[in-house]
Amino acid sequence: MKKSLSQGHKTTDRKEKNAELLRKLDIYRNLVEATTDSIYMVDRQCRFMYVNPRHRLRLGMPQDDLVDNCYKDFHSPEETLEFTENVAEVFKTGLSFQREHHSGRDGSEFLRTFSPVRTAVSGEEVTAVSVISKNVTEWKRAEHLYATLAEKSPIGIFIIQDDHFQWVNPRFEENVGYKAHEILGLPSLSLVNEDDRQLVRMRAIAMLRGENILPYEYRIITKKKDILWYMETVTSINFNGRRATLGSQMDITRQKMAEDALRQSEERSRTIIDTIADAYYETDLTGNMLMFNDAYLKLRGYTKEEMQGNNYRQYTDKKNADIAFRIFHQVFKTGKPVKKMEREIYTKKGEKKNTELSVSLVRDGHGKPQGFRGIISDITERHKMDEMIRQQAFYDYLTALPNRTLYYDRLNMAIKRARRDKKMIAVIILDLDRFKEVNDQWGHATGDALLRAVAQRLQAIVRNADTVARYGGDEFTVILPSINRKEDALLIVRKIIKSFQEPFGLDACNLAITSSLGMAIYPTHGDDIDTLMKKADTAMYRAKACGRNRFCCYSNPA
Repeated sequence: MKKSLSQGHKTTDRKEKNAELLRKLDIYRNLVEATTDSIYMVDRQCRFMYVNPRHRLRLGMPQDDLVDNCYKDFHSPEETLEFTENVAEVFKTGLSFQREHHSGRDGSEFLRTFSPVRTAVSGEEVTAVSVISKNVTEWKRAEHLYATLAEKSPIGIFIIQDDHFQWVNPRFEENVGYKAHEILGLPSLSLVNEDDRQLVRMRAIAMLRGENILPYEYRIITKKKDILWYMETVTSINFNGRRATLGSQMDITRQKMAEDALRQSEERSRTIIDTIADAYYETDLTGNMLMFNDAYLKLRGYTKEEMQGNNYRQYTDKKNADIAFRIFHQVFKTGKPVKKMEREIYTKKGEKKNTELSVSLVRDGHGKPQGFRGIISDITERHKMDEMIRQQAFYDYLTALPNRTLYYDRLNMAIKRARRDKKMIAVIILDLDRFKEVNDQWGHATGDALLRAVAQRLQAIVRNADTVARYGGDEFTVILPSINRKEDALLIVRKIIKSFQEPFGLDACNLAITSSLGMAIYPTHGDDIDTLMKKADTAMYRAKACGRNRFCCYSNPA
């Protein structure tokens, strides 16, 4: 009795298992029949053993017309050869694999999966090959589109896998200054500024986990060692069948620089009153003092109590008060600031100072004018320095006469005026005779004193409009501009020659020295500086050759 019950239970279990198997087979069959992929099975000779509706529809044939027919009956020789080799490989290796296939029928792209079909008994012998052919034409098109977008993208795109770079687009190469072959294989954080690496790692992990969706900022170091700011996002993708990270970065260096400049500007604005070296002030629209710093008080020479609340007219002379009023009115009327306007001011003690003034309009939150603010720089010392530099650049340090540079500038201007007014110019070169003997006998200090005495004597002879310059060494040059005739110049020349008949009274001794002069006339002997100087120099050497202590005017050769 017990045995019969046991057999009954086994029979029931077997029926249930069979029923379950049939249900699964029915599910599998429905999946194969309903799928949009082509699924078929072939034997070793590539004869169709099974073809699902999708592949029958693609070939345009009913089931009965396909089974037992060969693959070659529906495809080109080239495609048949490719397919036959793939089938043979499965029979040989017993392994599944995938191959891309380009259909000659309509140009579609397929990804075909070849798999062995084994006997149900041993499970080892390959009896057929199943093929799942997925149409990936649209995928390929999308892949091409995405590749094009990535290649042409204005932002840097990269793929990280196993913490190393696997792919980068051209923009990423431009961003970091490296070529792709130099980047691929590098650790993912190798281009990141060392101080930012931990932050980047944490932010990237948080974004991949979905804990943060906002882009994060960091610095990279380019191949040229420049430090640039980037904003980045990352997301998880599948790359070559494995998990990877897709990242995109945008250069925000300019924005960071602008933000930094703005932040620094705000900080300067907050501390300007206490730290600025120049004088700073603010007034209302009528000119009453509202705010000023210590530098302003120092510049003006007043105390805080004397300045607070007073109008600028109370401590400014009338001339400068009128100038200040015109400046304030101009700024108020136009809304445009006045920058670096130079003006003279006087301190409480009457000391004159050169200043550089900037004034701008102060507005409230609605844009309505409220007053003025400005900065005043004391440039008195700069003026003195500029004058000293100008003196050094254009005047001889020993005699205080114009040097060669200023001489040429004045001669150039004289020629332009003479050409316009149809006048003449006399150019004179004067050389002291045997000056070297003075230095050798009395020393260079006496020689320098003599040069200064010669300079003073020459200046006393010429007119105010004339120029006496030290050309170099013991040579002096004279410009006699705007003369009407040669004889006017000869009068000056004779005075110079005569003046050298008187000894020069120096501290060390009285020295008698003569000079040789050469002269050229514009436009008779030339109409440009080089020609006139060359001919005056020729005339001077002719005077020396004729015995010195004389004058020669250039004469054109016959």
